[in-house]
Order: sequence, then structure tokens, then C-alpha cells
Amino acid sequence: MISSFYTSATGAINLQSGFDVTANNIANVSTVGYKPSSASFADLIYTNIHAAAGENSQLKSGHGTKVEKTDTLFTQGSPKQTGRNLDYALVNPNNYFAVRSNGEVKYTRNGSFHLSVEDDGSYLASSDGGYVLDAQGNRIAMESEEDTPAIGVFSVKNEDGLVRTGNTCFQLSDLSGPATAVTDPEIKKSYLEDSAVDVADQMTSVIELQRAFQFNSKMVQVSDEIMQTVNSLR
Repeated sequence: MISSFYTSATGAINLQSGFDVTANNIANVSTVGYKPSSASFADLIYTNIHAAAGENSQLKSGHGTKVEKTDTLFTQGSPKQTGRNLDYALVNPNNYFAVRSNGEVKYTRNGSFHLSVEDDGSYLASSDGGYVLDAQGNRIAMESEEDTPAIGVFSVKNEDGLVRTGNTCFQLSDLSGPATAVTDPEIKKSYLEDSAVDVADQMTSVIELQRAFQFNSKMVQVSDEIMQTVNSLR
């Protein structure tokens, strides 16, 4: 009966991690260029019951569940017209703007930019203050918001290999491969890409996680009641 406590508690704790992923998606339903995450669960090790050493049996006892991985869903959001000169939306999937911040280059589909006025001029900057880069990896100097900057657009071989850093930014990894500048990229000016979060899908996920959490909580309650009954018989 002790194992039932551990099994149900493990399930409840890991389901809470699934709730956190879904809650973060819902919180970013209005975030420009946001890509939702999806938590995948896996069963923990099973124990063979009434089986000889080293052999499998038809009767097995599980030990709960765990969050196996969290994937980013690179679904493209819908373009939304803003009428603002420094808003840009990428038309093709697997295309990203490059932003340099604190010496690191990150990649994003959030094209809500502004001008950063400095002593040596004005530069195109991202919403978090990083420098937007051109195809050669240099800062983009601008005199006014009416200019038409040559914004660099990049792609990677394996989009699933990108590592999320923040809500809308990604970094390269060995799995993603290097970023390659796109020739003649298609960019829509005065548009932004909406969040790719589907509220209906997220609410379905909430219901599924809630039912599983209630089931594990009920297991804890039943196990506790049985233990109390057994202890009262002593």
C-alpha cells in the first residue's frame, strides 16, 4: 500500500508540471510571435509481480508517470496589420530575425521593433532592447522610422533543435545546425505575427490534466483510508 502513495504522488507532481506548461501557453495567447509548448508524459519503470528473477510476467505494477520532454510547436501564427512602420511579419515558416543582446545572438519571429537612439546614431532594436541584425550579422543603422532597413532573415536545417530562451526567442544548438541567411526573404511591413496558441486546444489540455490529477489525488485518499483501517485493526 506504501507504493500506491508514491505512485499517485509522483503522478500528481509531474502533472503539475504539465499544468505549468499549459498555463504559460494561455498566458502568452497575445504575445507576438509566440510558439506554444507541449508536455509529453511517459510511464515510470514497471515491476514484474510473481515472476522469476530476470523474467517478465503478465502482472505488472507501475510506479507513476513523469514529464518525458517538452516540445515547441512551430505552428505559424496569423499576420495582423498594425499600420506601424517598424512592425514586421515573416511570411515563410522556419524564418527568423536575428537579435544580438549581451553578446549573444538569438532568433525570433517577433518583429515588433523600435529605434534605439545612441551617441553614434540610431539603430533598429527588438522589443527587449537587443540589436536587430542584417544578413551579415551587423547592426542596422536608421535615420528615421520611414527608412526601409535591410533586415536579415535566417533559417535553420532542424527547427526542432532550437533551444527556447524566453517566450519568443531561440538559440542555436548542435541539433539545429547553423543559421543560414535567406536570400530575398518575404517580409510584410506594418504587420505582426499573432501568437500560435489555440485557446481551444489549451482548454482541452487543461481538462485532460485536471482529470488525471483528480484520479491521482483520489488514489492518495483511498490509500490513506485503507492504511487507517489496517492500523486500527492492530
